[in-house]
Amino acid sequence: MDAIVDLKKTDFTATVHDTAYPAISPTRPELSQSGRVVLITGGGTGIGKAIAQNFVIASASHVVIVGRRLQVLEAAASELKKKALEVGSPSQVLTFKADVTVKSDVVGIFDDIASKGLLVDVLVLNAAKFAKLTPLIDLGMDELWTHMEANVKGPMLIAERFLKQNLSKKKFLVNVTTAAIHQQHHPLITTLAPYVLSKSAGTLFVQLLARQVPQDQLQVVTMHPGTVFADGFKDLGITEDMVPFDQADLPGAFAVWAASEEAAFVHNRLVWASWDVNELAHGDVRKRIEQDEDYLRISVIGFDLGKRAKRD
Repeated sequence: MDAIVDLKKTDFTATVHDTAYPAISPTRPELSQSGRVVLITGGGTGIGKAIAQNFVIASASHVVIVGRRLQVLEAAASELKKKALEVGSPSQVLTFKADVTVKSDVVGIFDDIASKGLLVDVLVLNAAKFAKLTPLIDLGMDELWTHMEANVKGPMLIAERFLKQNLSKKKFLVNVTTAAIHQQHHPLITTLAPYVLSKSAGTLFVQLLARQVPQDQLQVVTMHPGTVFADGFKDLGITEDMVPFDQADLPGAFAVWAASEEAAFVHNRLVWASWDVNELAHGDVRKRIEQDEDYLRISVIGFDLGKRAKRD
């Protein structure tokens, strides 16, 4: 368990959070999602459900949760509707049983939303497939490709439909990735190669997309949600009391902040939900973002185009 604790450690901001805090509170007027339609893949459980709940608190007009299990979605929708009543939110909750790796399912989601006179303003790419501790070759290429389907093809399909609708308004894309894509030297992460490979590719896709669409049309923030207890840990034999896990409300609230103008300075960067946003906005990390095109992005360490990258 010490390995997981090691992977949680970060020093990008002096203050590191494990639960939501005032600066990213969805009740802040500056972070209001009023009038926005928000679509969240994998929105029925865990981090996805926490993100949906925070958008409800932030007064999104509609919160759309997508997943493969109807019963799970309906249970989550019931919770979200209760939360809306509790906090006086106008949010309406919609559910779509769909497999986002299937093009016809994705088309159906957006067609159904459009038939209701709605357009999606915020897309949260949260659905993912986790990996077991199996070497790549032992896993087999057929099984490995299912990870690429879930963590690359799915985001591609739904992002494509998202970008081809609601053309008159600025849109926001929040990509939920993992710190594992930049922790490959750690022995534990080495055993999760299918997850690292597919999430790296999915994150690079979003990064390239953000380079091709002007920021005033699409704001993109990629976030590592933190180490939140989920089924993937259960599959590895890890129980919730073994590690000081982050609370799900942390990435839940952070996603709302990421879909606001306050997060514009981390457009097309990878940030951790645990980093303090006030320190990010005014500290050394902000200066580095403004000076270094590759900072907090997928690239090759050591290069600046074809030249040797300058070091601090």
